[in-house]
Amino acid sequence: MLLTLTQQQDSDRVTISPTEIAISIIDTLLIVFIGLFAISTATQLRDDAIEKQLKIETSLADVMTDEFNHSFQATELVLAGVAEFLKSRGVEDQVALAANMTTEPANEMLRARISGLSFIDALTLIDQTGRVLATTRVWPAPAFNFGDRQYFKVMQSMAGGPTYLSPPIIGRIAGGPNLVLSHRLTTSSDRFLGVINAATDQTYFANQLARVDLEPDSVVAFILDDGTIMAQSPPLPLDRTAEANPPRYDAKALLGLPQAGGLIPAGVLGGRERYTAVRRFANFPAAIVVSVAAGAVDDEIRRTTLPIIIASLVICTVIVIVTGLWGRQLRRDRQQSSLRYRQARTDTMTGLANRLCFVEWLERLNKGGPATPFALYFVDLDYFKTINDTLGHDIGDKLLMAVAERLTETLTPDAKLARLGGDEFAIVRTGVVEEADALRFADAMVTAFRRPFLIDGQQLSVSSSIGVSLCPRDGSDLVSLLKNADLALFKAKTDGRGLARVFSSDLAQVAETRRKLQIDLEEAWEHGQFYLVYQPIFETGSHRLSGFEALLRWRHPERGEVPPDQFIAVAEETGLIIRLGAWVLEKACADAMNWPDRLFVSINLSPVQFRDGAIEAQVKRALEITGLPSRRLELEITESILLQTGNEVQSILAKFRASGISIVLDDFGTGYSSLRYLVDFKIDRIKVDRCFVVDLVDKPESKAIVQAILALAASLGLKCTAEGIETEEQAAILSQGGCSHLQGYLLGRPLPPDTALDLTAEARDPLAPS
Repeated sequence: MLLTLTQQQDSDRVTISPTEIAISIIDTLLIVFIGLFAISTATQLRDDAIEKQLKIETSLADVMTDEFNHSFQATELVLAGVAEFLKSRGVEDQVALAANMTTEPANEMLRARISGLSFIDALTLIDQTGRVLATTRVWPAPAFNFGDRQYFKVMQSMAGGPTYLSPPIIGRIAGGPNLVLSHRLTTSSDRFLGVINAATDQTYFANQLARVDLEPDSVVAFILDDGTIMAQSPPLPLDRTAEANPPRYDAKALLGLPQAGGLIPAGVLGGRERYTAVRRFANFPAAIVVSVAAGAVDDEIRRTTLPIIIASLVICTVIVIVTGLWGRQLRRDRQQSSLRYRQARTDTMTGLANRLCFVEWLERLNKGGPATPFALYFVDLDYFKTINDTLGHDIGDKLLMAVAERLTETLTPDAKLARLGGDEFAIVRTGVVEEADALRFADAMVTAFRRPFLIDGQQLSVSSSIGVSLCPRDGSDLVSLLKNADLALFKAKTDGRGLARVFSSDLAQVAETRRKLQIDLEEAWEHGQFYLVYQPIFETGSHRLSGFEALLRWRHPERGEVPPDQFIAVAEETGLIIRLGAWVLEKACADAMNWPDRLFVSINLSPVQFRDGAIEAQVKRALEITGLPSRRLELEITESILLQTGNEVQSILAKFRASGISIVLDDFGTGYSSLRYLVDFKIDRIKVDRCFVVDLVDKPESKAIVQAILALAASLGLKCTAEGIETEEQAAILSQGGCSHLQGYLLGRPLPPDTALDLTAEARDPLAPS
């Protein structure tokens, strides 16, 4: 809209800053590093836990393998010893075998051989037909035949070595599950003679395996190379029907594990994955299997790694939260900064760019390289203060907003609008080179103001004066462009207001002349070149001198007499009028002290003296140091004074009247709302402006206005002074109309103090003491 450039800058300010990007990258890398570290640590801990578990299992498997291997080796020695015993006896056939081993001494001999081996339950000797010849379980041997046993068939077929470890069988003598280690008996010519075997209760091995202290869901097994389960902890339920087809594990999966153990899938050792270690016997086709459910190991791994994972998550969360809060605060600060930036460059009332933003626009246009061609417009509302003070500031503010909208409507795409303050607006329009182009745009704005503004149901008419300077024609630096646009605006106002003027060199000359005048005015003050003259004021009926109006004059050594209309306005602009006004008050009051007591002195006040706030103190000081009675002082004010801060001016004037000072409203009838001021400000005297008096005889309109003013004064009980009287006809008409006092060249020109004093001598009351 109106603040396109500022809003674009603001938009740029709310994007992600490089600092935020850098911090976000660092945070991301840090989080990734922490995550990778946590994963790496957790993986390492997991691997360590698995490795530790497998080491425990392999150690246990080693121990159990050694223990079982030693047991079977001892058993094998016993069996081999019996075989050697028979060979030493020269047993070469079934008869000799029976003769040697069916006796009670033979049975005792067998018992003696296993007496120190608690894990061997019984030795049994079987002949070549399968008939039991001797057993340590009972003597004499029962009439059993084991020819159908697998171990017997293996020995009989001469397959394999001399020793055979059979799968579990149900003992026919003891009735329980047994593990049988068999040894083949042969003659000296290696002919099969029979079998000697050692039976061990399966429970013995199960109990040995149960001594391994592992997790509750662990499995420790003693298996054959084909996977047949010899014993297990926890023990398998006894199934007497499974002897022909004993339970087996997947021998290929188990025996294929590496030396350090590993993970076997579900279905190999039950329904779960397991970390397993396997150790094979050195001398027998069997192995010890030690396994723990993977879930139990994983639980331990989780217990170990969970604190690290939680700590990592907490750290990452803290980083994210802290970064988020920091980023949020940074964005909030940036938004606040952006808001302050925008507010610092935005006029709060109209929403337009303000003076600061306007200056920045100009600086960008002039920054580096050749100056960009553009036109600078100063827009000032005419008589806005009158509307603002008479109708109220609320109406004035709404009018300014309406003016901003109307100016915006006239903008072209290459133009930007700002409010500089008060009723002053400025426009920067790029690409303007020709004066005619700049003036057409300005005239369009002047024309737009000819349409009344509708504010709260009231139609308000307000014109605008516009001053224009062109870059680079009228200067390429900001100071020159601003000064020249201001000079053009001043020209528009002095030419009659409601106009547009473009800067020219003539205006610069006028400005230079004005600057020199300002310098001369300051020197005039320092060197005492100012003086007062007094124009007499007479009563209408008696033609008696009533008082004088003090008039300021300036005599310059080179310029000569400088008219007041040339230097008063400049003195007001420079503030010199404050010092001059105080001096005029003191000088005029001092001169008046030399006049008769009934004569008053009338002194003009400037609006600047009221804006400065020192007028009360100046008047009080002048009366105190001169001793002039306040009733002999008249203060002439113009309507422009009343248009300032009404309540403050009204309070000051009320204090003056309370002290006896008379208040005179000068140039009555030429202002905006003088009638209201007569009531609100308790005016004592009004002065009919000379513009009406000059045409009093020749123009009926002027005569009618004067008569109306005199009638109004009479009805309100006010004194009325007509100034600028130069003919008898004018004096006569005013006298007949009831004007109380007359002033003008016909009655007396402004006089120097001495001459004025001489005139007062003639006007002394003859009854007054000399």
